[in-house]
Amino acid sequence: MKKPETRSPTIREVAKLAQVGVMTVSRVINNHPSVRTSTRKRVEAAIVQLGYRQNEAARLLKGGRARIIGLIVPDLSDAFFASCAHTVQHLARASGYMTLVASSERDEELEVQEAELMASRQISGLLIVTSVHNGSERLRALQSPDFPIVGFDRPIPGLETDAVLVENRSGAEGAVRHLVEHGHRRIACVGYDSNVYTVSERVLGYLDEMRSAGLEADISLDMVSIDDVRRWVASTMAKPDRPTAIFSLNHRTSSFLLQALSEKKVKIPDEIAMVGFDDFELASVVTPGLTTVSQSPVDLARRSMTLLIERIRRAKDAVQEPAAKMMLPTRLVIRGSCGVHPVA
Repeated sequence: MKKPETRSPTIREVAKLAQVGVMTVSRVINNHPSVRTSTRKRVEAAIVQLGYRQNEAARLLKGGRARIIGLIVPDLSDAFFASCAHTVQHLARASGYMTLVASSERDEELEVQEAELMASRQISGLLIVTSVHNGSERLRALQSPDFPIVGFDRPIPGLETDAVLVENRSGAEGAVRHLVEHGHRRIACVGYDSNVYTVSERVLGYLDEMRSAGLEADISLDMVSIDDVRRWVASTMAKPDRPTAIFSLNHRTSSFLLQALSEKKVKIPDEIAMVGFDDFELASVVTPGLTTVSQSPVDLARRSMTLLIERIRRAKDAVQEPAAKMMLPTRLVIRGSCGVHPVA
């Protein structure tokens, strides 16, 4: 005779036994701080009695952590960060973890709130591309030996965390040096978000190389929108001593520049040469192709995820080590936009 199949209890049955709502049971499972102690104990007792999600629930009630990786990035609509998120999710799944992804919208307070909420859900570890500039006591309070946090693309100010970074400064130096070697003496640096670690490092690389070549810097760091770039192009191209080359600080600014220069019928590289930091799909499609400083979002995310998984494993073994910093190289991809230009 066939034995009847054993049915797993539902969250509604837990809620009914504990005489609470389904949402309250969910909050208890995710360790939400808003649940009263007496209610929490009642729900925990119902979970144990019914055997609801026995393995996962029991582990959480014993103070264990969910097999979930948290990921916070500034902007999921940005192709670079979207690629990072895709890679993290793929690697997390391969390691038996789910991924909880959030966008901070480049807002410091929102980033901290998201990190606190993720930590309250007893996740195993957290990856952050931070938008915090001056450190955060609340972020520091989250970090513990059994809750590793890894910063990637940018270090997290005020936290002694592992970080996987890119050689932004030397990459920028190489790009500007390439323009100088092509004979350019008036090289403009254009972008935005100069208070962000990656951009500030690129600006420093630009300044290093300009000083080394004995050239005067020309920096514009308020190019947030296409209209900002259009105004800059119109004003700059009207100057008698206008730049003969542009170093763009990120792929978004590069896209805006290509559009604005095209609208003004400015020929690249005949009238102005250009190099951009960050490679992107259209860089090889436009005519001429855009010379770029390439960094790999896939490699960046892969190294960060590998480091976090290792930290999680070592936390279980009660092994503590000093924070590590990993620097990944960039590569100058030479295309037609920086061709030799006769400079007056």
